[in-house]
Amino acid sequence: MSSHVQPFIFLDEADTASLISIRDAVETCEAVLREQGAGQAFLSDPTAMFVEGDPAASVKFKIKGGALRGLDVCGLRIVGDIGKDGVNGEHHYCLLLDPVTAKPRGLIAQTELHRIRTAACGLVALRHLAASTTKNVALIGAGKIGSWFAKGFHDLFPGSRLIIASRTLESARTLAEEISARGHAAEAMSIHQASREADAIVAISTAAEPVIDISALRPGMTVIGMGEYHELPVGLLHRADRFIVDDFGFASMLGSLSYWISTGGISREAAQGRVAATLSQVIAGNLPGRVSDSQAIVAIVQGLAIADLALADLCRRRFLTAIT
Repeated sequence: MSSHVQPFIFLDEADTASLISIRDAVETCEAVLREQGAGQAFLSDPTAMFVEGDPAASVKFKIKGGALRGLDVCGLRIVGDIGKDGVNGEHHYCLLLDPVTAKPRGLIAQTELHRIRTAACGLVALRHLAASTTKNVALIGAGKIGSWFAKGFHDLFPGSRLIIASRTLESARTLAEEISARGHAAEAMSIHQASREADAIVAISTAAEPVIDISALRPGMTVIGMGEYHELPVGLLHRADRFIVDDFGFASMLGSLSYWISTGGISREAAQGRVAATLSQVIAGNLPGRVSDSQAIVAIVQGLAIADLALADLCRRRFLTAIT
């Protein structure tokens, strides 16, 4: 079907949930990062824009955009949060646009899809940055995104040990039991114990203060921070052999890197100078992520709008195929 005659479609949350799996998301996110590394995918400028809605209702909007020339995808991702972290409600949508005619192709509900995408990006980062000797992986965060990470973990890392930790041990136990019921091993433990036993740590939390100590970063370790606040201490960056980001601009606007810069833990210029490679450069083979298994790696992965757009477009294409 030509892009010039494709109908405008709307897909709600039920539609997208039936069209995408965590495995699909991992494959798509990796393809998107490879496209970016090859110079075929581009983020909006600025990377993100923030708009305040009704202040009494504490409504805030975030808008991000991008284009993937090799995949014929272009559009905007729009997020509406009611209350901090969307505690009172959240709505995610991708507006897909034809890059040739500029006509809209579809509006894709993306709240759950975004959680799947975020988890998938963490899994992709871990696959490309973890040492070959990594056997024990600690997931810190047992929320909605962490749940998707845990569900997809054993597909990418068969035979590896998944440790689930959280600021509340009960939530970690609940998720570990859910994964175990699916036939995969998962253990719940305290963050402190998990940090001691892990060869790699992926933090996906809403913590406003560090959840691990700098002593957790030992030779051969990989620590990946994906939260929106201050879940990692700046000492990890100073201690790391290599520092990897998916996008420095966006990572400096929220999450641990943003906090480090805004509080004077490190200057923006110094932090940018510490970046050894972007995740897309690593996946495209332009720069190495890890040079040796003895290196300590710290990565900040906030996720890219181009991955959201690519997944939304995959839903659109699968829907169109199903109805034709």
